[in-house]
Amino acid sequence: MIALRRALRPVHRWVGLTAGLVVVWMALTGIFLVFRKQLEVPQAPELYTVPACTNRVPIDTLATNGVKAYPQGKLDYVRIRTGRDGAARIPATAFRFTDEMFVYLNPCTGEVLGLRHRWGGPFGFVEQLHRFRFMPRGNLIVGTSALLLGLVLVIGGLVLWWPGSWRGVRRALAWNAPRPAAGPAKDISLHRLVGPYVAVIVLFSVLTGLPQSFDWYRKSVYWLTGSTPPGHLPASHEVAPGTPRLPVETIWQKVQATVPPSREVLIHYPQHADDAVEIYSIGKDAPHPNARTLMTVDAFSGETLDFTPYAQTSLGHKLYFWTLSAHMGYVGGWIGQLLLLLGAIGVPWLGYTGIRSWLRRAERDPSRLPRQVRVVRKTAAATNICTFELADPDGAALPAFSAGAHIDVQARDGIVRQYSLCNDPRETHRYLIGVLRTPDSRGGSRALHEEVDEGDLIRIGDPRNHFPLAHGAVHSLLLAGGIGITPILCMAERLANIGSGFRLHYFARSRERAAFVERIERSAFADRTQFHFSEGAAREGKFDGLLAQPDAGTHLYVCGPNGFMDAVLAAAKHAGWREENLHREYFAADVLHSENDTGYTIKLASSGKSYTVGKNDSALDVLAANGIVLPRSCEQGVCGTCLTGVLDGVPDHRDRVLTAEERARNDRFTPCCSRAKSPVLVLDL
Repeated sequence: MIALRRALRPVHRWVGLTAGLVVVWMALTGIFLVFRKQLEVPQAPELYTVPACTNRVPIDTLATNGVKAYPQGKLDYVRIRTGRDGAARIPATAFRFTDEMFVYLNPCTGEVLGLRHRWGGPFGFVEQLHRFRFMPRGNLIVGTSALLLGLVLVIGGLVLWWPGSWRGVRRALAWNAPRPAAGPAKDISLHRLVGPYVAVIVLFSVLTGLPQSFDWYRKSVYWLTGSTPPGHLPASHEVAPGTPRLPVETIWQKVQATVPPSREVLIHYPQHADDAVEIYSIGKDAPHPNARTLMTVDAFSGETLDFTPYAQTSLGHKLYFWTLSAHMGYVGGWIGQLLLLLGAIGVPWLGYTGIRSWLRRAERDPSRLPRQVRVVRKTAAATNICTFELADPDGAALPAFSAGAHIDVQARDGIVRQYSLCNDPRETHRYLIGVLRTPDSRGGSRALHEEVDEGDLIRIGDPRNHFPLAHGAVHSLLLAGGIGITPILCMAERLANIGSGFRLHYFARSRERAAFVERIERSAFADRTQFHFSEGAAREGKFDGLLAQPDAGTHLYVCGPNGFMDAVLAAAKHAGWREENLHREYFAADVLHSENDTGYTIKLASSGKSYTVGKNDSALDVLAANGIVLPRSCEQGVCGTCLTGVLDGVPDHRDRVLTAEERARNDRFTPCCSRAKSPVLVLDL
């Protein structure tokens, strides 16, 4: 089941983002159409109804008046409705032309009431949108999307939703179960609650709507029921050339004498010389508005060539026309219409929550939004340090970034590492990163140094910033150790550009091991920079002098090896610096463990599945072992690649990424190293 869910989830998501958008469109327009039968006549009573009368104008006279009103058309059929017994108003008689124009006439006086196209008026217009009739082969778009909806979104969604047992199903469908009061957790919870109910209604709507889109589906209804699909109409008997057809009024009288009392009769006009007259009749006691009695009459003699009351029609005929009525809300009375309305409303709701969930994952997971760039220049900047200048292959501008930002770089398949941007933030044509090859490289820096050359294409994520400059700082003190100069240099460029006061102190073992020295010496802030080359000698004493006089308006930024940063921050705190004025960025960190650690449970909001994270396990590894693979990189809580939403529960934050304010919100955590203070964490997965 885990393997099936892993394979199904991306298919379900991408079908939802393609065909699902068409289905949402159909649902939104379907909301307007659910109560069409109750609302269409009141919307234009002067077109659809007339005062009741006892004597009616002959059908042929009405047809003549209709043709005069629309002379460019060719008659297709006449629809005669009788209305309710004793009603003050009766339905108008409608003549349809082959180009789908309708002319409505007063059956009592012969007066033309008006013309309206099949897709005219508010309901006709919305139905045209609903069925994509405004574009060629729109029925195929609708039908294909509906098939994908039924097979992938509905059935696949139910597979992804399945809680694992029938007992779990009862709990998942319980409306009175405790649920989050607000926020994303509430939305996901309602999504899982509403989804199965909506899925049943939508699947019903899909199955009953497909016969209108595909002939093969309609024929399969007859085949599955062992019924013979309707064939060609019988022809009228041969007559002498020039013999006139019987008046349609005569045919109408024959229908009235043959068929039980009807609420609606359609009489088709023959389109060819020897065609018979095809007639559909809906009895007053018919179970639904498409329960058709079939009748065929010789157009010249009036002889009945075929007559099949609805009760005697085949099972395939009954099922096919029942699906038409059911899809339009004509079955089940107001309860059936209400269910269709709820299903139509539920589809865009599920689409909204599903898309929002995908967007949150896309924002959290940079590997879902890969950007391809070219290595324009690779330069040896110092001992074991290379810089890589990256640009769009087509010369397009790259996304803007702020000082302190970093990007994810895919060094090779399966290896993603984070590198700070160290060029001027005003530049949009390139990114510049510096990469230190470390002796204990796990493959990232080694791959970039050895396998990536100028002209190569690599993939990166868009800039993210866990180390931003503080707005409103009066003065900034920048301390960089070794490769930690990369974000600090970008900060110096930004502060110099905006005319803000700052000092830069760059610590390295030697000039040969320090990157960007010549660039700094040529910069506009060279006079505000001091280099400290120690060749391994202790540097901690220098920090005391630099940090001895803390000021409320001064902010300290430090980046470099962990030992360097720990020493700087310890000296700052000893000197009395305020915590909110201290900023650091970690490239690596020790995963913190405690002898008081205990196991806890993680629960996935999308599936309801729960997994136990042992005392010595990471949530990231437990998820991966159960088929839920999240992007990973540092696995130490310093890069933010695996940041995952938390919908319920209290995380035990052990990362170096989130700020104190972000931690206090408890809506995200790093599953690679953080744990839980509460027994259960509900994850936005």
